[in-house]
Amino acid sequence: MNTKSLHDLEASLSVISANVAAYHAGNAHAYRPVAVEIRKLFCDTVGKSDNSLIKRLLPDFMLRPLAGNQNKIDEHTTLYIPGQISFDGRGGSSLGQLFNENAPSLILDEWLEQKLFDFTTTIRTFIRSVADKEGAHSDPAYNKVLRKTKSVVLANDVLTAQAIMAIGCHVVKTLAIRMVNDDIDNIGAYIAREYNGVGRGVAVLDLTEFTRHFSQGIPIKYVQAPAAEDYFQRDRDQGKREAAMRIIQDYQASDFCILLVVDLNGELWLYQQRLQTAS
Repeated sequence: MNTKSLHDLEASLSVISANVAAYHAGNAHAYRPVAVEIRKLFCDTVGKSDNSLIKRLLPDFMLRPLAGNQNKIDEHTTLYIPGQISFDGRGGSSLGQLFNENAPSLILDEWLEQKLFDFTTTIRTFIRSVADKEGAHSDPAYNKVLRKTKSVVLANDVLTAQAIMAIGCHVVKTLAIRMVNDDIDNIGAYIAREYNGVGRGVAVLDLTEFTRHFSQGIPIKYVQAPAAEDYFQRDRDQGKREAAMRIIQDYQASDFCILLVVDLNGELWLYQQRLQTAS
């Protein structure tokens, strides 16, 4: 792969990660540089030529589709927000589950052309609107896409910011999982050694560490099952914690490992990763 392109990807991941942290620390404008980096990754052009960084490095890269039913969005749709809006009772909100993790992934051009919010807005036009009109330039007026998304306030912030942050987190997580799968033989060997040495546990991938040390490989560490429960203590959903621990205790270690992913926004994800073909 081209060295300059890899350095640019590392920089983009670092900028996204730092600004996700800044956003959750109270910087309401941190979504703007995130939009610029996402545009650079997926829908950058020079003249009429596609200059997108991810397409250059990983032309077969795929992402999960938006949640909800695209067929329900037609020319009469005023506003359609996929995903789940949560309120914390303290004036805060978050837009989660924007993408359907259980659906087959889409190639990049199909992913970018999905309808978002209404019949004429796509993921591509949304990203480019935020990046071009707010992130990299300052136009005297909002375009149609931004007039709509800036007018929708979800408790403490506008839809524009929440959607960009959700897209940024999804992109980083998907890239990390892709890199785990590309190197699963070495990771599997490491996990097998740890399992044989200390017993049942999980492989933990902290995506903040992933973005900070991208050029050094996948920063996975193995923790024993009891220690894994500590990651779920901050989650108020006891049922979710108990379900996660059952999965960790029951999986077949010879065939699968459990990968615990700590997202940029602190959200926790559990994945089963196949280590070898079951006999």
